[in-house]
Amino acid sequence: MSSTDYSRDQLQQVHASVTGFFQDVGCELLAYGPEHATLVLNLLPRHLNNASNMHGGVMATLMDVAMGLCGTWEADPADRRVALTLSMNINFSRAAAAGSRVRAQAKCRSSGHQVFMASCDLLDEQDRLIAFGEGVFKRGALRRELPA
Repeated sequence: MSSTDYSRDQLQQVHASVTGFFQDVGCELLAYGPEHATLVLNLLPRHLNNASNMHGGVMATLMDVAMGLCGTWEADPADRRVALTLSMNINFSRAAAAGSRVRAQAKCRSSGHQVFMASCDLLDEQDRLIAFGEGVFKRGALRRELPA
């Protein structure tokens, strides 16, 4: 964690502002700073597919949110913009079962004024790679300008 990473209170402020499906999944924003973001999720039965492994859509959601966040950090969380996913590629490499704690670690790879590229690793508790991917994102409206 660097000196510019958000405090616990700032993390909670950002966590509450990431609306929609993210809240339904039950993720936790663990770390967030310039050009990086880390989310964690304790896998519950509702996160599994018919083979009793972590659902690919849940993996994609974690990675999409982590990558979108990593390119929208601002010193003041109220100035953070939302990210719009333009494209995303994911490679699945290992299954994860209920009871696992998975971690999505994203970093911004390249950034322009409006568009940024990010990569993400999805890891289990033993730091084994579950999935990895990359995406292209566009910075959108300020979060505070959108409906709650």
